[in-house]
Amino acid sequence: MNTRTKTAGLIAAAAAAVALIAGCSDDDSGSGHSMDSMGGASMTSSSAQSASPEAHNNADVMWVQMMIPHHQQAVEMAELAEGRTQNAELLALAGQIKAAQDPEIAQMTGWLTEWGVPTMAADMSHADMGHGDGGGMMTADQMTQLEQASGAEFDRAWLEMMIAHHQGAVDSSTTIVQDGQSEQVEELAQKIIAGQEAEITQMKSMLGQ
Repeated sequence: MNTRTKTAGLIAAAAAAVALIAGCSDDDSGSGHSMDSMGGASMTSSSAQSASPEAHNNADVMWVQMMIPHHQQAVEMAELAEGRTQNAELLALAGQIKAAQDPEIAQMTGWLTEWGVPTMAADMSHADMGHGDGGGMMTADQMTQLEQASGAEFDRAWLEMMIAHHQGAVDSSTTIVQDGQSEQVEELAQKIIAGQEAEITQMKSMLGQ
């Protein structure tokens, strides 16, 4: 009798334990899903943090390193227009150039930071832009000439220099579309080509060409 009682007690205890486990499982189902979600989010976050920078090659790096000072000089030229000309169309174009290229400088600087490379290569100077021909970059003497000019003289010099400057950017951008790997660099290069070719046409018209 005692043996049967003990056996029955063990069976009852086991059944209670099973029921308790099942109940806990049901009660915590939401918590379980939450933990799964948190685990998935954690893995996703970890993957995102460990993701490598966008694919790019040396041509992309060099183009960005050269285009930053190229843009900076265009912005400097645009700023010179204020106070040196009364030509409303030229002043508006100068403002347009500055408004377009200032954000692009910041964008490209961010890419170089992401890629872990300096803003400019140690062995590179502004004259290296465009593989030795300056890529439309103005010399120090040309910038001085522009600073000292005013009125109609300034207008002509500014337009002629900016056309050459823009053409250098268009040529360089056309090359990087062919040689680069970065999709974001290609997108910016295509934007530069379209925008600056249109401005070249406008400036030639202003010169009466």
